[in-house]
Amino acid sequence: MKGKLKLLSGKRIESPLSLKTRPTSSKVREALINILGNKLRGASWLDLCSGSGAMACEALQKGVRRVLAIERKRQVAKTCKKNLIAISSSMDHSIHIEVICNELISFLKKGPKNKKIEFIKSHPNQSPEEKFDFIFLDPPYESGLYEFSQELLFTKKWIKESSTLICECSSKSMPRIHNGWKLNKEKIYGNTSLLFLIPNQALNCFDDTDSMH
Repeated sequence: MKGKLKLLSGKRIESPLSLKTRPTSSKVREALINILGNKLRGASWLDLCSGSGAMACEALQKGVRRVLAIERKRQVAKTCKKNLIAISSSMDHSIHIEVICNELISFLKKGPKNKKIEFIKSHPNQSPEEKFDFIFLDPPYESGLYEFSQELLFTKKWIKESSTLICECSSKSMPRIHNGWKLNKEKIYGNTSLLFLIPNQALNCFDDTDSMH
């Protein structure tokens, strides 16, 4: 069973009708897109626990050039891929889209040079571009995945010095922030909150090449 979900642009995408998927509400999507604004143009986007891919679709429509979405459920991952392809087909610039069906933690542990990622094969000389400008993390609220994901994104070098990690979480139970990250801003929309995290520069874990991009 599938439902329809409307993007901010008015375009409709498919949404899996499952009690276990919780699409990001249009209010939260709109707020997030407004906050990130023009920074999305030409950026890369890592979508973790992507569901239908609604948030990644919004980012694509705002000019993101590369999307890698990770979703554990095979049927949901298929829906996500279909949605991203449908949105990208209306774009007039080149876009790289990839959806990988995988459990989140085991995927993040492999790092951005993971052979499963097609982008690495097609762009072997663009090593800084293996990393992501924006990461959107929206696991099941009570899953306990937030802190471990933060740690792996940092230690496995998925990020640049300038990256932003956006965690969608329950306003009632905010996840702990791993010491690799600092809270840049927090926005509350009823029962849902968005945490904007930036890398903790004090730990100085970045190669010199990262800061040039």
